Amino acid sequence: MPRILFFVGKGGVGKTTVSSATAWRCAQAGHRTLLMSLDAAHSLADAFDLDVALMDKNKGRPVSVADNLWIQEIDVQDAIKDNWDSIYNYITSLMQTTGLGEVVAEELAIFPGMEEVVGLLYINGYYQQNAYDVIILDCAPTGESLRFLSVPSTLDWYMRKVFKLERGLFKLARPLVKSLASDIPLPGDEIFASIERFFEKFKGVDEILRDPAVTTVRLVTNAEKMVVKESQRAFMYFSMFGLTVDAVVINRLLPDSVSDPYMQQWKNLQQAHSEEIISYFDPVPTFKLPLFQQEVVGLERLTELGGALYGESDPAKVLHETVPYKFSKTDDEAYVALRMPFVEIKNIGLYRDEEQLIVRVANFKRHITLPRAFKGLQPVRATYKDDYLQVHFE
Repeated sequence: MPRILFFVGKGGVGKTTVSSATAWRCAQAGHRTLLMSLDAAHSLADAFDLDVALMDKNKGRPVSVADNLWIQEIDVQDAIKDNWDSIYNYITSLMQTTGLGEVVAEELAIFPGMEEVVGLLYINGYYQQNAYDVIILDCAPTGESLRFLSVPSTLDWYMRKVFKLERGLFKLARPLVKSLASDIPLPGDEIFASIERFFEKFKGVDEILRDPAVTTVRLVTNAEKMVVKESQRAFMYFSMFGLTVDAVVINRLLPDSVSDPYMQQWKNLQQAHSEEIISYFDPVPTFKLPLFQQEVVGLERLTELGGALYGESDPAKVLHETVPYKFSKTDDEAYVALRMPFVEIKNIGLYRDEEQLIVRVANFKRHITLPRAFKGLQPVRATYKDDYLQVHFE
């Protein structure tokens, strides 16, 4: 059964470097490994110190760069033409009726979110074909990664609630448009049939992403206040979507050997933030990576980083299996369920601080960033069942 690893974090924290080092480490361990970039600003070729032209020539398909290692920088336009050609051509022709030139129309035919759709299409295909042992995803910055996770449910809703109605309305509108001699092209049955075939290729991907034995997320962060806050929000959203975060990587920490007072002040600040990170994400394991003396580019440097991160262990194994908390909200109630085994409810303290719920047991304290849907709600009581603490809000 293939493993799927998401590497997620704020832009500039080092996701590409960490995901590349992990992929190279997996390949060295004998796993057939694919490293795929989901970021429109691809930089995998740069991380491996490869000629970018190598990727361009392959038109967004996987390229073998070493034994057991392939990298893929998605070309959205080529992928859409390969999998959705009739629809792409229709949208392009529709854009041209507004007076746009052909080149501009082709560019605008790639709607926002298509990168995410294409990425899911590839992932599901590779998984179903058992094409690789490990699929590692170098994700776009956090916000876009969260949009990526919403695509399966959005597509499912569209096909169940809108598609048939839309198809019927266009069928009724065709004679009217034709009688008015309008130059606006309406989609024919072949377009809707193409959409159905396209959607079939996504079936099952939702279950794959939510299976912790298959898919886990690894958050990459820096020991800086703004980055830590975004990592907390990302952690909360991934939990909402039902994905398991199995590791947090704190990148670019200053070494203990710094003696300059200026750098020592930065090191002390990093140390404080690192302790916060460990506290926030416990029991998810946290890994620390030093700031290397040289830029991490090429196989030699990636080998060094992979060794520092994983030691002798296999990067492909699941490092943590449980979703730490879940959210639920209906018209009648709202609650957060936290996995907290071996505690007595009488020893638990709860309070809310701005956008966070803070749970305290003796010297242990957990900060949970709450969704916007919980705005204005306050924790009123707690229940405990099957190792989960349920905090109810009103």
